[in-house]
Amino acid sequence: MPDQARAGRRKSRAPKADFDRDELLALYEKMVLLRRFETLAQGACRKGETPGFFHLYIGEEATAVGVCANLRASDWITSTHRGHGHALAKGMDPKILMAELYGKAEGCCGGRGGTMHLYDRSVGLFGTNGIVAAGIGHAVGAGISARTQGRDDIGVAFFGDGAINHGGFHEATNFAGVQKAPVVLVCENNLYATATPLASATLNPEIATKAAAYGIPGIAVDGNDVLEVLTVTREAVARARRGDGPTLIEAKTYRTVGHHEGDPVVGTYRTQEEVDLWLQRDPITLFRRRLTDEFGIDAETDLDPIDTRIEAVAQEALEFARNATDPDPATVGQHVYAEPLNPADALRPASGGATVEQSWLDAVRDGLAEEMRRDPNILYFGEGTGERGGTFAHTKNLYQEFGAARMVDTPISEQGFTGAALGASATGSRTVADLMFADFMFEAAGQIVLQGAKLRYMSNGQMNAPMVVRVGMGAVRSAGPHHSGAYYPMWAHVPGLIVCVPSNPADAKGLMKTALRAGDPVMMLEPKALFATKGEVPVGEHLVPFGVARIARPGRDLTIATAGQLVGLALQAATTLAAQGIEVEVIDLRTIMPLDVATVAASVGRTHRLLVVDEAWAMCGVGAELAQAMNEIAYDDLDAPVARLHTDAMSHPLAPSLERAMLVDTDKILAAARGLIDGKAPVPSHWRYAAVAGAPAAQAAPAPAVQAAAPPPPAPPPAEASASNGAAQSVAGEPITMPFGDLTISEGKIVRWAKGDGDTVEPGELVAEIETDKSVVEIEAPAAGRLTIEQQTGTVVAMGGRIGVVSPG
Repeated sequence: MPDQARAGRRKSRAPKADFDRDELLALYEKMVLLRRFETLAQGACRKGETPGFFHLYIGEEATAVGVCANLRASDWITSTHRGHGHALAKGMDPKILMAELYGKAEGCCGGRGGTMHLYDRSVGLFGTNGIVAAGIGHAVGAGISARTQGRDDIGVAFFGDGAINHGGFHEATNFAGVQKAPVVLVCENNLYATATPLASATLNPEIATKAAAYGIPGIAVDGNDVLEVLTVTREAVARARRGDGPTLIEAKTYRTVGHHEGDPVVGTYRTQEEVDLWLQRDPITLFRRRLTDEFGIDAETDLDPIDTRIEAVAQEALEFARNATDPDPATVGQHVYAEPLNPADALRPASGGATVEQSWLDAVRDGLAEEMRRDPNILYFGEGTGERGGTFAHTKNLYQEFGAARMVDTPISEQGFTGAALGASATGSRTVADLMFADFMFEAAGQIVLQGAKLRYMSNGQMNAPMVVRVGMGAVRSAGPHHSGAYYPMWAHVPGLIVCVPSNPADAKGLMKTALRAGDPVMMLEPKALFATKGEVPVGEHLVPFGVARIARPGRDLTIATAGQLVGLALQAATTLAAQGIEVEVIDLRTIMPLDVATVAASVGRTHRLLVVDEAWAMCGVGAELAQAMNEIAYDDLDAPVARLHTDAMSHPLAPSLERAMLVDTDKILAAARGLIDGKAPVPSHWRYAAVAGAPAAQAAPAPAVQAAAPPPPAPPPAEASASNGAAQSVAGEPITMPFGDLTISEGKIVRWAKGDGDTVEPGELVAEIETDKSVVEIEAPAAGRLTIEQQTGTVVAMGGRIGVVSPG
């Protein structure tokens, strides 16, 4: 018998005098709304009316309502895959929530997000989230953002017990603690992470005690007692608002449904005895009893009308969703990037005025300082980037000017502070997340790819994450396998990200300034080999637009398209070739996403040959992309196939002789250019052109003398009939269908009818059992009436297939 359920029997610590009648009734009304909404959503899911699958909040209503009753609309909450209750408790309109579950245009995200990706800026819902622990850092960042802007609003993160074993929880909680971030961390401990018992996943199942590791308060609360949750949260919220830092609240609660619709409630990882015990602790039943017995509120005159009113609200939401419109397919490409992509300042013509010679690091530092002076809400997160000035001295003197509150020294927790940078950027304090080396971006890849890049699209344009991820990129002085990577083609593959690879101090400064005014997350990859270089940088305001390549040297015989440190090597090669009578046009791409294929194509129209020189690897890289783009838009201009010259496909070795052998250098560029002019283009050295050790040699299949006849279709199983989904039926009434649910299950077999043909049934009464590969699913009567059986025992039924009908009468 779970100790957590028994512990919940204790009397609430919330004293009666703390609550007035209106507040109590409002709490009850909100809890009833959450429950009735979820039961209607559950029915819609089981009927196959909704796409996707649901994680319902039934049984946990007291936690969301008790927490959110303390919050303002201007406070932000982040949520989980089980987030319908949080959305409603924070104030989302049930109609737009239900419409989103139906994937409709009138939904809160226009059908782009659905059940696990709900956003509503108007009520402070940062988003529910399909990734465990991902939203915790966002709430931390939202709280820091509010503090930066001089407000006492806070962030609140809801997450489950499974998240406490995830790095996202530990990194974000530690960062929140050291920053005294105005945030409340609410762990809804429902004992199971999917199907894994908490006690099996950690040797310390008392989650509130984990707060001590981070030097913050931790308190456990009966999550099924709304007044106790409200009281404890009230103290935590006040602490956060007055600047005393975060609190971890462990709300001990329980879901009385499966992990998701289609997951059996009992029989696999839970017992009926356990579920029954928790049903006795149902938060709404207990609160209703307490309202009448302890607070003297009348059930008939006060509570029953609330039930009636909420039933109407929930039914209205359901009908609204059913009658809402499907999103227009023509809008599918909207909200991937900001429109327009570039800020207006970046598109103004260059002044052509005075320049000054500056080093790379000085130029970018000046750009950062100018933007931080212009916008007092810009923050900078990084390891050692504060008073120390950064690993490369790339933030030197910024701490002295802007202070520790804006130049934030972070723990070594890339996922944690990048998530916080995202949350801050999305709520008004644009933030640079300095990850030091390009290789380290993978530590924060989930926040970059799954959160930042998708935020605008998932939220249907309501939210965006204009953060800058800044890293030192590429090989320099035998840095070895973990500090030398480029990787930018990987990030360019992700819709929603902008990827910059500058080649000179002026462009590095200009792209950084543009990134700090743009609307999208920007990956700023700065070649480490160029940090010591100097160049002419315009004096005064200087921004460089995304997606606009630069012709670094004009030519007529051959185009070289490249980026980063290889631009300088290409220019050296072009000078050598010019002395030999070959005029090379060198194009500096500057950004990899967006990629300026138009400028490259126009150059090919003049030179008729293209060599792509790239520091990243060839496989699925910039060379392949540009080559195919020229096939598509400039094929008639080509006098030879597009050639590619890339870093060899292997990890970066430490030994200088080995590293030199795999990197692109001026001699290799010269050889590739001459080969292309002579009709012998270089071929990238990667796995496709080498035999795989131990693999059999490919054999050409002999051509058949005659075309083989198509095999006959498989015969139906002799002992099992098959029921199709959506077949015409003659009997009118409420259909009984194979429930939708688990995405891994497509069909099930009827193993038993609990009622006979023609029997009278009541709503919710067991009528049949269907066996899937995972479990036996109980089918309940959808309405009162007479049962007509349309598919017999042994029939295999497709998900959503009709098996019977309940007719009135």
